Amino acid sequence: FVEALRANWDNSEKQIEGRPDSDVEAVSIITIHSAKGLEWPIVIPVNSPTELDENLAFLLRRSDDTVHFKLLGRAPPDYEAVKNEERNQLRRERVRLWYVALTRACDLLLLPRQTERSPSDWFSLLGARLDELPPFDATALSGAPGLRKTEEPENPQDEASWRAEAATIASMRRTIVWRSPSRHEEAEVGQPDRLDEDIFTDAATLEAKLPSEPGPSLLRESIQGSRERGLVLHKLLEEVLTGETAEESAALEARARTLLAELGIAEAESPATGPHAPEIAATALRALAIHEVAALRPRLLPEMTVFSAEITGNTTTCVGGLVDALALGEDGAIDVVIDWKSDVDPSPGQVELYRVQVRDYLAATGANEGLLVFATNSRIEACRRPKCPYLKETPNASHEQIRK
Repeated sequence: FVEALRANWDNSEKQIEGRPDSDVEAVSIITIHSAKGLEWPIVIPVNSPTELDENLAFLLRRSDDTVHFKLLGRAPPDYEAVKNEERNQLRRERVRLWYVALTRACDLLLLPRQTERSPSDWFSLLGARLDELPPFDATALSGAPGLRKTEEPENPQDEASWRAEAATIASMRRTIVWRSPSRHEEAEVGQPDRLDEDIFTDAATLEAKLPSEPGPSLLRESIQGSRERGLVLHKLLEEVLTGETAEESAALEARARTLLAELGIAEAESPATGPHAPEIAATALRALAIHEVAALRPRLLPEMTVFSAEITGNTTTCVGGLVDALALGEDGAIDVVIDWKSDVDPSPGQVELYRVQVRDYLAATGANEGLLVFATNSRIEACRRPKCPYLKETPNASHEQIRK
């Protein structure tokens, strides 16, 4: 407390003059300055035997704003007069503080009586003759409760009982694990990891981070894939499905250029050197024209958030992600899940990772079928729902449940 008080004083931090009274049974430690205007049943000025600080090396005379101090042991002409004036002013201020301290008690004021005292302590300001005051007798207080003698209870716990109780506590612990299908945690480490960051990752970002695999390259030299190209392509497909952008080549090209500018990416002169607005627009139109996609167009809802949970023992595995598009059935239940991919030449290993992602979404939504749509080459991979979905009690979740 004293160290904090001194630090606040050195840093010139302002203190609240008064604060609300604490509970009547509490013990408050407070400075005299902060005690102004407050009262307590019992008050003890604990630091009253402390010696006064008489550091008057540098003096300020407020009447003319002049500073007085000794230099090489020699004092200026008015030094002693200014020193006496400063000492008297400090004394008057300290006496006023004593008035505050002595008038805060409602019922009882207890003054510490030291066996050894300094002639320049805080008590010297009052001239109080503490030896003439009667000592405090707690038994004289009416209704003073006596302390009841209690025996320490015997602890019957041995090592075996302690281990049994510890096992009971451990068995009651519940663990929540978050995973997102787009991160492919199970494919990488064999089990889901606990994530401290956001569980959502857009598909374009995922594609840019997937590891490449050796093998015969099927990459077409005419198109260069990139994260930015994937972001723009996904955004165009979303806006066409929501009606924000017309399903026309000119409108999609203009929108693609705007999105590239918002990303701070300069449009490349050709698809082989970077994101090219005409190529991205044409890819979006080809993806929407695929027979399976076109058949689902009236029922598609883009960019839907899905959640599911599976309880295994004391562990709850929560799965959450952002599905590119969902197709609803006539009963309002999720029927088909669509996942757009902007890969130019995906390897078999990458395709399998994508299939695992779609199957996780099928398990989370209860949908029967998933479509993995590679927009660049108009290729579709169909996925079926796994036999052990996460939503065991709700085999087919409705649109309203997924949105919640």
